[in-house]
Amino acid sequence: MGITPQFPENRSGSILLPLVLAVVTVLAYLKVFSAGFISWDDTEYVLNNPDIRAINGTNLKLWFSSFYVGNYHPLTMFSYAIDWMIGKEEATVYHTTNLVLHVLNGLLVFSLFRKISDNVLTGFFVALLFALHPVQTESVSWVAERKNLLYGFFYLLAMHSWLRYIGGDEKHALLALLFGLGSMLAKPAALALPFSLLALDIWMKRDLRSIKVWSDKTPFLVMSVVFGIVGLKAQEAGSFLNLHPEHGFLDQLIYGGYAYAAYLLRLVFPYGLSVLYPYPPEAGAMHYAGTLLSLLLVAGGIYAWKKRLYMLAGGFVFYSANIFLVLQFVSFGEVLMADRYLYLPCLGLFFPLVHHLLSWNHSAFKRYTVAGLAVAAGILMLLTFRRNDIWTTEINFWAAISDRYPQSPIARYSLGAAYMKEGRYREASQHIDAALLAEPNNARALYNKGVLLLREKKLRSALETLNRSLAIEDNSKARFTRALIYQQSGDVAAALQDASAVIEQDPANARAHFIKGDCLEQMNNIPGAISSYSAALALDDREPMFYMRRGIAHAKTGSMPASLGDLSKAIEISPGMADAYYWRGMVKARSGQEPCADLAMAARLNFPEADAAPGYVALRLSRWIQDETECRRRETARARQPSPACHPYCGQCIAIRFLPDD
Repeated sequence: MGITPQFPENRSGSILLPLVLAVVTVLAYLKVFSAGFISWDDTEYVLNNPDIRAINGTNLKLWFSSFYVGNYHPLTMFSYAIDWMIGKEEATVYHTTNLVLHVLNGLLVFSLFRKISDNVLTGFFVALLFALHPVQTESVSWVAERKNLLYGFFYLLAMHSWLRYIGGDEKHALLALLFGLGSMLAKPAALALPFSLLALDIWMKRDLRSIKVWSDKTPFLVMSVVFGIVGLKAQEAGSFLNLHPEHGFLDQLIYGGYAYAAYLLRLVFPYGLSVLYPYPPEAGAMHYAGTLLSLLLVAGGIYAWKKRLYMLAGGFVFYSANIFLVLQFVSFGEVLMADRYLYLPCLGLFFPLVHHLLSWNHSAFKRYTVAGLAVAAGILMLLTFRRNDIWTTEINFWAAISDRYPQSPIARYSLGAAYMKEGRYREASQHIDAALLAEPNNARALYNKGVLLLREKKLRSALETLNRSLAIEDNSKARFTRALIYQQSGDVAAALQDASAVIEQDPANARAHFIKGDCLEQMNNIPGAISSYSAALALDDREPMFYMRRGIAHAKTGSMPASLGDLSKAIEISPGMADAYYWRGMVKARSGQEPCADLAMAARLNFPEADAAPGYVALRLSRWIQDETECRRRETARARQPSPACHPYCGQCIAIRFLPDD
């Protein structure tokens, strides 16, 4: 089937085209190397995720037994752990891994459809459209979408193995099953795999009347059912199901029907793309028209099957199977549509399209077709290159969505949060207020407003706003922020109650353990405080504040070696942490050690108490220094003959000016 390849099936052609594909893909995504993290899930997956800080048995168990941001994907967490081991919080490492996976997926697409069509150009142009289409930028340029790339990698490997299996190599059925398992462990969306294998059967013209064609999918179907149940549990645990109860079942049917056609239109006309497409207030004429178009497309797919138009029929099955789960017939998440959902489904359109364009027998038309496809790929490459601008900064990211959907609460309050992180509170307030104007009872907009008010030190207003948010949705982030407000307001008991509730909801929240420790310390429960600080450190051993506060608590119990160890660790992690130097100096003084270097460093770093520390030390002679007379003698000698080796803030050579008159 297919046309004679323009590039002969020889060694040079087999090397040249994949090389071109890889190079142009990297060029299209050059900007991702300077992109950072986005607060939309990147924080939960990477920056605040203690489970990826090491590759060990404990974390391996956690990956396979935990849900992350409403998903179950242990293999994806393993890939993040590898990146953390390489580059810690360096975003470029994660973006590089994403791009490498996308390039590999492009090469797998090239190889797969080259074999299916027996046409190297068909495989090449299908892979070009797949790799360069701007709808893919969300999957490639967003660190949190690693799961899309990783599941796609194993999914395509499974299809390769299945192709070998139906070609007569029986052992590849087991390989396909193993690759399918890997795909489902990377993202539950892979549960569409058995239907994609059916599409492959159609493309290869297997006899669907054969029982074997259906029975050999049984292990894949069983696996899909299991992972489908797990996926629903994960969405439920993450509170991602039915976030829009105002839309009834009929509305969801209309929205799903509309999305089926709208996704295809975005592949054909990549104009007005957005990272997310919010729910409308209600279904309108556009959504009903889209549903009607979808029904016509489904009828066309059935017609193609009846007429034995195998390329079209297989494409219809592949696209439908892979897009069906994200059509919001069962409402999940905050948005109606998202470009990332097209990562693999797009192949259901690209392959039949390219195959039929290159199947024309007229030689002149073939040349024009190849040239036209090359031009189309070039245009898509430029669009992708430009679209990656939005991933360079978080403000660019949310501003692009907000400009596209100015009435979208999620876009506006998220843009406000991005401005807030930059300290641009006026702009933050404008966008968060706009979100609340559009949807006054949006719990997450209220949460962001509460955080902004807290940053502006408007504690009472912040508390009222967070109470409103929590009355709508019991969110651990909002409860944690309220704990901070109670802590700053001096209501230690309320802060402790909220921090404990957060830990119950999210046991891996290191900061909640820290706040609990602070509350217990203020209540003079020092052993309890040390225990909570230790729990925080078990979850995040790179936070210097946790070490410093545990060190201070150890000092209160008289455990000076443990205190000095923690304070020294805090300084090792954060050499500019002035208060850690101050407290280490004070603990050294109490232990009879020389504190002058630490107090001097604290003073140089402008720690407020450091200037007063020498006087405080001298006034507490029995506790902090051994001999007041010796201290005064040294100070007098220094006054008579200054020595550059003696710092004026030396803990034992204290300045007379801080002492009261005798």
